[in-house]
Amino acid sequence: MSQTILIETNEDLQKIYSLNLNTFVGTDVIHRSNADDAIALLKILPQVGLVITQSKVGAEDTAVNIHKFIKSEGLATNLIILGESSSLASEVLCLQQPVSWEVLIKQAAQHLGVSLQDAMNKVKPDFLPVGVFYFYDITKTPCDVYIRIKKSPNEYQYVKRIHSKDIFDKTDIKKYEDQGLKEFFIPKDYVQYFTTFVTNNLVQKLEREDLGMEERILTTANAHEIVRESIQSIGFDEASVELSDASINSMVRSVKDSPQVGELLKMLFSNKIAYAYQHCHLLALMCHYVLSKQSWYKPEHLETLSFVSFFSDVTLKSSLQMQVSTMLDLSESNLTDEEKRQVMTHAKDAVALLENHPDANDYIKTVLLQSHGKLDGVGIEDNPGEDLHPLSKVFVVADAFVKILLNPSLPSTKKDILPILATRFTNPSYQKIIKALEQKFQ
Repeated sequence: MSQTILIETNEDLQKIYSLNLNTFVGTDVIHRSNADDAIALLKILPQVGLVITQSKVGAEDTAVNIHKFIKSEGLATNLIILGESSSLASEVLCLQQPVSWEVLIKQAAQHLGVSLQDAMNKVKPDFLPVGVFYFYDITKTPCDVYIRIKKSPNEYQYVKRIHSKDIFDKTDIKKYEDQGLKEFFIPKDYVQYFTTFVTNNLVQKLEREDLGMEERILTTANAHEIVRESIQSIGFDEASVELSDASINSMVRSVKDSPQVGELLKMLFSNKIAYAYQHCHLLALMCHYVLSKQSWYKPEHLETLSFVSFFSDVTLKSSLQMQVSTMLDLSESNLTDEEKRQVMTHAKDAVALLENHPDANDYIKTVLLQSHGKLDGVGIEDNPGEDLHPLSKVFVVADAFVKILLNPSLPSTKKDILPILATRFTNPSYQKIIKALEQKFQ
């Protein structure tokens, strides 16, 4: 089996790339953190066939340093760069971010001398990982479920933990999670069946009329996480479209019937809901409140802004990226250059993803593209102008409000947050939106 060194700092992408490189290209993937670590391994294992690396890790010119070593040692090792590298573009394949796993395995197969047809015909591993959160809203599974135990540096043992006939609840799953477990493993032949089973259960639950408010929010939050993971892995398919539609409808319902903001915040934080959904739900709630004060408001406006709220951060990989609200936030963050680039383009990238969602009309795409104050979806406009769509203006102000509210180092009361917004958004229509937020809301 060939060997490939992978340098990818995002854990989610690291898992996706590694799984598919091993599955379809049949290469043994070895993870390294930076150029020095990779070079140290190449000195021991000069027969490594391929290095796949981010262009830069932090301030380090990772790809350049590795390329220099390969050249100086006369190694036959191939190199693929994830992202731009102007100095190497004429010599080395540079894949434009974001890099889909399909594109990566195609190029890796070519670099390792494996035909694409051979690569796609490779036998999948016996077990494939699924996140623990897939089990939160089901009480049984259509197949046996395993955990993976490391027996040696290169060997794992799969141990059955849930039988197909077992009945369990979220408390049982939480016990595994509290022990540090992040994923279970499913037999390869059952993965699609399992995913469909979970999706159907979630959709049925979200469509229930008798679902209590807290349970509805918890279930929608879990569905949001599953949709995000699915889209980042394989894009939109029938299951993710169905689940996202049910989730958005559920969120609209809970926003309309929402408890007082203080009670809602307690609910969102006490249940350890991921930042992605905390932001998403509160954003839809604030949009709803502002819309309800507008003379031109129509019910479909809430549906549009809820849809945009649900997908606005879908291409971002970490909560640190999602917390960025201004260009100053971005420049002062500890994000890598590539992570910053993802933040700068994520509105445009989200619109591109939604090309494959049947309910994403031009109206929704326009608001999503302008969701950070830029007409072209690239960058963050700290004080956007009057040329944005009216719904985009509502979204931009609500987004800034929620990000301040969720930041523990910033003011947490409406009285203190609104002056910050008034200073930032100086144009007349934005000041009117801020005035709407001054009014009492529950």
